[in-house]
Amino acid sequence: MPYIQFDGQQYPLIAGENEVGGSDGARIRLSGNGSDGVFASLDVGADGATVVRRLDGTVKVNGVALGAEPAPLLHGDRIDVSGRELFFGDDLRAGNTQFVQPVRLPESAAPAVGGKPTAATGGRVISLVDGREYPVPAAGLVFGRDPTCDVVVGSTEVSRRHASLSPSPEGYLLRDTSTNGVMVNGEPAVSPALLGRGDVVTIGDDEFRFYADSAPPPRAPLATLEVMSTGLLKGTIMEVRSPLAHVGRGAHNDIIVSDESVSDSHAKLQRREDGWYVVDMGSTNGTYVGGRRIEGEAALIGAPDVRFGGVKFIFRVPDGAKAGSASQTRAIAAFKVDPKKAAAAGGMKTPVVSQPGQRADAPRPAAAPAKKASRAVPLLLWLGVLILIAAGVLILMTGH
Repeated sequence: MPYIQFDGQQYPLIAGENEVGGSDGARIRLSGNGSDGVFASLDVGADGATVVRRLDGTVKVNGVALGAEPAPLLHGDRIDVSGRELFFGDDLRAGNTQFVQPVRLPESAAPAVGGKPTAATGGRVISLVDGREYPVPAAGLVFGRDPTCDVVVGSTEVSRRHASLSPSPEGYLLRDTSTNGVMVNGEPAVSPALLGRGDVVTIGDDEFRFYADSAPPPRAPLATLEVMSTGLLKGTIMEVRSPLAHVGRGAHNDIIVSDESVSDSHAKLQRREDGWYVVDMGSTNGTYVGGRRIEGEAALIGAPDVRFGGVKFIFRVPDGAKAGSASQTRAIAAFKVDPKKAAAAGGMKTPVVSQPGQRADAPRPAAAPAKKASRAVPLLLWLGVLILIAAGVLILMTGH
């Protein structure tokens, strides 16, 4: 039997017309402002098939405005009448869940999701049955048989609330809350499953392809710790991805060393401006660098061996990783400047160079260029002497 779910209540539909509106004769009554009158009719045929007809105002089915022609309704369709959202359901699709014997794999044997890793943005699933696209909101997307689910799958093999898909710091997680399970890429999924771009999720007989924004490339580690102790973990490389990383047996540490000789909070690795340091946190069995137990802290120079309790590592800093976070001055080749050429080029200043730790004296002002001796003064002097001699000679001649 078809029904309408509205405001948490279920309204069975009878054969024939079922009016929706605020009038007294409406089978499904709406209340509130703008609800006066009859807006739509849900017509149920003898075979249970249901169509919706618009009588007044705006009526939408799954977000699409309804025109003059009636629209058939399917289980899970959403009907917007005068701003109210109604959910259409069918008991043939929303009855009890039919149990299907699942094929469960142990968690250790469950296949990993094979798609490309994604970011926690731009998530959406596209139905491979009808092509409809469902964006994944921040609150998540719910799959199920119940007509109030975000993605309705009308099958008795599907639970009322079968699964959910929601964003997480790692990407998008698919959680199975069903009786009969969920398949990813044709294999039973272990809940929660981290989906990859292009994965196909199967719920009942329906398939959905998952898409999301591509994940950014992984950031290179700042340093690494390679296990050197004998045993199954030998050769295992642990990455240090923050300038301050705690090491210990407890789950709260950045680098967890599950060994009885390691304290719950054993040590910490710290990057400073002049390099990396290891600091012992008062551990029981001590921290060793180069075979010597440290007191407090020790610098990690080169690629030293570091031991936490009875577990030995080699500490390495990848090529290109800076010891400090501050930017450094780029060195350039020095060159000499000829002071005479510099003066001729327009008064270019000579750089002041000082040794490290030496105070640089203030540059002395350049001496003014010496003025050239004028040759005009001696010339006038001799000319005056000649004039005096000529005048004396002239006087002597006229006196005679």
